[in-house]
Amino acid sequence: MSEQIKAVIIDDEENFSSALEIQIRKQFPNLIVVGTAKTIKEGIQLINRTMPDLVFLDINFPEGNGFEIIESTKFTRYEVIFTTSFSEYAVRAFEVSAIHYLLKPIDQVKLKEAINRFNLKTDNDKFDEKLRILKESLQDRPQKILLPTSDGQNIFNISEIIRCEADSSYSTVFFNNGNKLLIAKPLQHLHKILVELDFARIHSKHLVNLKYVKKYVAGRIPHLILTDGTDLQISQHQKSDFADKLKKYVKSV
Repeated sequence: MSEQIKAVIIDDEENFSSALEIQIRKQFPNLIVVGTAKTIKEGIQLINRTMPDLVFLDINFPEGNGFEIIESTKFTRYEVIFTTSFSEYAVRAFEVSAIHYLLKPIDQVKLKEAINRFNLKTDNDKFDEKLRILKESLQDRPQKILLPTSDGQNIFNISEIIRCEADSSYSTVFFNNGNKLLIAKPLQHLHKILVELDFARIHSKHLVNLKYVKKYVAGRIPHLILTDGTDLQISQHQKSDFADKLKKYVKSV
């Protein structure tokens, strides 16, 4: 029999909390919801009283945000899955911080994925740093990103990434110091996070940081040269989108 997991739901929408609890009860018999709360104050009290393993936490409350709960509880040995109605921009903030989240309304498949990630319980020691990156990213353009490496999640400056290259279901990330990193994420995942941060998809295999584009050749076989000397072909399918994005990024004469 699986070990029981204690969970709480903290959200100011009672209908949402009830629906989520029903979904959890149906799909995860070993996950027991031991309480719900509607306010920041109630949420802090609930966590301190029940000492849960997992907290489903909304970000926006009428009186503040969910970060205040995490920063105020005396009991701290719990994982967090944020629940949010935020825009695609905010979703990217969750992705760069590698913090678990669920978009409202909750999809059953996504809920199962989130619980499965919780069950892996990896990189708990970096939660404070993940939370800091998330908060900064929600307030402004993300400056850092957490990437999965062979020894866990590690933090990198987004501005130091020159390009990303597809490698089957993996991706290789190239940095401006000459280092490169193979990560267990497809290029499409990185594209979703970085495409609004001055990165451009130029090919099914290549995502580049416009900051490091040295030369663009828009001939019969379009290609570009990066500051590290890398010469990359631009697919015909991506040519128009790339040219438009480059025009917005640099001034022409």
